[in-house]
Amino acid sequence: MKPRVRVAAIAALVVALLLALAWLLRRSGNDEAIRASGTVEAREADLAFPRPGRIAEVAVEEGDRVEAGATLATLEDAPLQGALGQARAQAAAAAARLAELESGFRPEEIAQGEAALAAATERLETAARELERSRALHAGQAIARRQLEQAEAAHAAAAAEARRAAEQLSILRHGPRREQVAAQRALVDQAEAGVRQAEAGLDDAVIRAPIAGVVTVRHRDPGETVPAGAPVVTVMDLDDRWVRIFVREDAIGRVQLGQRTGIESDSWPDRVFTGEVSFIAQEAEFTPSNVQTREERVKLVYEVKVRIVDDPDRALKPGTPADVRLSPAP
Repeated sequence: MKPRVRVAAIAALVVALLLALAWLLRRSGNDEAIRASGTVEAREADLAFPRPGRIAEVAVEEGDRVEAGATLATLEDAPLQGALGQARAQAAAAAARLAELESGFRPEEIAQGEAALAAATERLETAARELERSRALHAGQAIARRQLEQAEAAHAAAAAEARRAAEQLSILRHGPRREQVAAQRALVDQAEAGVRQAEAGLDDAVIRAPIAGVVTVRHRDPGETVPAGAPVVTVMDLDDRWVRIFVREDAIGRVQLGQRTGIESDSWPDRVFTGEVSFIAQEAEFTPSNVQTREERVKLVYEVKVRIVDDPDRALKPGTPADVRLSPAP
């Protein structure tokens, strides 16, 4: 073999070996598990009244376990109870008036209307006869013009009274107008809305647990006046715990949602808990300042939450340091 050919072959072999070595190193790096440290956290709810008032009772102490829906604290509600009673009374009155309009008038009222019309008709007939007599007498100059005018006025008044009696009887027989019923129905709806508003105000005077968990902080005591939104009780959901870790930018591609992990803690050196990646941040950030070395602080990392999935006895307490091992994603 010629020297030049031999050198070229050796060079090609060296390049191939270098490429193979780089590929093996890269593959070895990708197969390496990701290790990170964090702290166990849990979902918390700071519970407050949506309205201001004086606290009547705080029914729990710190450390108490509560079920979802349990009453935790109440405000003094005497004014709210009064407002609710007034709203219910107004709604009942409006509903009774609507029922009266929809059922129409009673037979007794119609009979009274008929009697009033008969009496008015009789008076009109009498006034008509008197008017005719007065006209005849005035034509024969037996009475003055003034007496005729009085008879005409009496007849007109009797006619007007008869028309009013007839119209009233028609109303009694046909019942209220549809527009009147519709207007009363709108008043009933308005009154019922007032009842619901008063009930909502009374419900706002009670704090109920939105989740089952443990009371971690009791911020207020009975007798204190609190503004709307001021925390009174904090409840932690121990069934929703996770470890927050930060993964380097060059390794985040090996982390996937749903990926299983191992979680270890110095408090339980003989146990490995199972976790599952439930959140991966979409944007990188600088390593949090609680990392001690300057070299680590200047690196870009992604926040990752690893949810604890197999700790039924809740051994991993919130605030406990934990180490997470993420095996390579398949």
